[in-house]
Amino acid sequence: MSYSITNCTLSEGLNLTGCTKNNSGGVSEVYFANYKAVITGGTGTEKFTYDSTTGEVTAIVTGGTAASYYLFDTVKETSALAEAIAVNVQNGTIAFNPTITLVMNKLDTQKRNLIHMLALGLLIAVVKDNNENYWMVGFKKGLDVTAVDNNTGTAIGDRNGSTITLTGSEPLPMAKLSAAAVAQLALVKAY
Repeated sequence: MSYSITNCTLSEGLNLTGCTKNNSGGVSEVYFANYKAVITGGTGTEKFTYDSTTGEVTAIVTGGTAASYYLFDTVKETSALAEAIAVNVQNGTIAFNPTITLVMNKLDTQKRNLIHMLALGLLIAVVKDNNENYWMVGFKKGLDVTAVDNNTGTAIGDRNGSTITLTGSEPLPMAKLSAAAVAQLALVKAY
């Protein structure tokens, strides 16, 4: 499928054929990288390749100059990736607003310190959904932690833990990683 927005006209439709109920919601993994480690300021050098004709990330730099992507496992059926599109017809603008909600169970010092580091930084994220797709978000302007809810719960069965919300505002929608980029991500991941 070709992806072109140069002439501002619709060029294809969506044909629902075959199995249309083989879909799963939710997130299984989230990888965070420091924005400035991936987008080297001033030089315009990105440590990934974005293909504007497909809308995919087709490569992630590995080796000596690679950025680290830190893996955060998720508690099943708690974390999510969403992207809202904000269109202003009068101004002729469009913004893609990704939101990542990440849940961590059990309050402790290690998680408190991780949340503090996340909140101080500007980040890029790769989110693996439960359909085994990987999505890069914040790759143009970065993501910020905009809310954290640390909570002990009330009843014995309540969650004791944290919910972290990261948001961004991007000129492009989130980008799916190609199979080659997913394989390269595995080479630069860290805990």
